Amino acid sequence: MKRVLLSYPLSANTPVYKYNPPVEIQQQSSIEKGDMYNQFVISSLNHNGTHIDGPWHFDPQGKKLSDIPIDDFIFTHPTIIDIPKSDDELITKADLKPYEHQIAGSDLLLIRTGFGKLRFSDPVRYSDHNPGFAASAASYLMVFDSLRAVGMDMISAGSSLYEDEAIAFHQKILGKDRIDGKFILVIEDMNLNQDLSDIGVVYAVPLFIEGVDSSFTTIFTEKC
Repeated sequence: MKRVLLSYPLSANTPVYKYNPPVEIQQQSSIEKGDMYNQFVISSLNHNGTHIDGPWHFDPQGKKLSDIPIDDFIFTHPTIIDIPKSDDELITKADLKPYEHQIAGSDLLLIRTGFGKLRFSDPVRYSDHNPGFAASAASYLMVFDSLRAVGMDMISAGSSLYEDEAIAFHQKILGKDRIDGKFILVIEDMNLNQDLSDIGVVYAVPLFIEGVDSSFTTIFTEKC
């Protein structure tokens, strides 16, 4: 059994979406400087780096991330599909529909656009011109009863160029105004630029912080 990381480490160089404040990591004490121990102060918006958007991010009646049972962050039927997209392009229902049979029965859908390759080579482009999802994609994905999360190799599910579509996608996918309580978690800024042909169980357990909408997560999969 081999375990493979699907998340990025949080660092001061982590790309941030649009005008979000950057990650700050300051060493508070240092053995090298004569202190008895090392420790750090870490300051970051909870949507920096690899993180999970919970329902309360866009739904005022939605669950906060720490209110979701731990089992809901373990996925036994993940599916990865390739939908190549470039700067500012949208993923629509029409892009997803050819993969209907793969999505059906999946509890986690990972969408690889190829844009993740720019995270290190061109972080400004990665941050400012990411592809995103159209509202039609959210409406389509919500039809699949088994689907509990969607992850992507983009800094955000919303393209900064299409703010209305970004908001509508998040509202729909996170269950705003639904009477049945259904929502699909959104996992952003994932490391999918690797061979995942034999992907197994995926663990995407967030850092549980009370009273917040979303949180950082370390994600890994088991490969046979």
